[in-house]
Amino acid sequence: MTTWPDNSYFYASSGQSYVAYRAHAGVAVALGDPVGGLAARDGAVVDFADMCDRTALIPCFFSATERVAQAAAALGWKHVQVAEDTVIGLEQLEFRGKPWQDVRTALNRAKKEGVTYRLVTLAEEPRALVGQVRALSEEWVGDMGLPEMGFTLGGVDEALDPHVLVGLAQDGTGALQGVTPGCRLRRGLGGQRLDAGCDAPAAGRLPAGVEFLIASSCLAFQERGASFASLSGAPLARTAGATPAGLERFLDQLGQSMEPYYGFRSLHAFKTKFQPRYEPMYLIYRDEADLPRIGIALTRAYMPQAGPRDFLKAFARPKS
Repeated sequence: MTTWPDNSYFYASSGQSYVAYRAHAGVAVALGDPVGGLAARDGAVVDFADMCDRTALIPCFFSATERVAQAAAALGWKHVQVAEDTVIGLEQLEFRGKPWQDVRTALNRAKKEGVTYRLVTLAEEPRALVGQVRALSEEWVGDMGLPEMGFTLGGVDEALDPHVLVGLAQDGTGALQGVTPGCRLRRGLGGQRLDAGCDAPAAGRLPAGVEFLIASSCLAFQERGASFASLSGAPLARTAGATPAGLERFLDQLGQSMEPYYGFRSLHAFKTKFQPRYEPMYLIYRDEADLPRIGIALTRAYMPQAGPRDFLKAFARPKS
């Protein structure tokens, strides 16, 4: 995701790590962890904070891991959980037993109906098929009623990167039944990343389509020797836990407001079908006084094209 358009880059003094970020409303929102070797990442956090001080930017890290939260804590920074990465172990994955019944049903139904799965480089596919992918994406965005989100949620343009794989479900005539865009191989880490953020349209054309696409992708990754697959973290969604307080409560309310339009929490709940393990993802910030500006910056990072009417629509309270 750090290679997507609109990102800026800060290179740490070690020369062994960089931070991808976006600047909005006077805030530098770093996307995930610094990229580089483990030993270089802690220093990159310090260097990034220094750069922001020199350029009068408010620094923060979004969707970062526990390691970065600890490195920032040494600077006196704070953090709050904003999502959970959902990781599926692939080495022993067989879809056997009662917990996998829905997934097996989806695979068997697709086979019976003549639907097949291919993991492809979309940029190398025929133009007509790419057009079908775009049409499916536009159909989903149109049903959503709000602008398509970016930042950590990629679309068709990102899926056309020649280094990105795309999962396609097609029937016997070649008609597209579903698409899982943005399957990325994390080379050297023994895993592949599956961006499930745009899977919802598959369910409209193929019964249990999302289950079929994710399960087929996991099997394809397994054949390539991957030890795990990530379904990514749905923004503003996490498993139930202690009663949230302060900022956590605000974020939970924000996620609840956005749920009817983007379905982050429904997607997060859906992923439990795949028996994942959960890894927390954090918003890491210097001080509570920075949070209002950070909130504006995150909104602009996700929905740069959204206008006032879109925000009123998203946060309007339903009439009783």
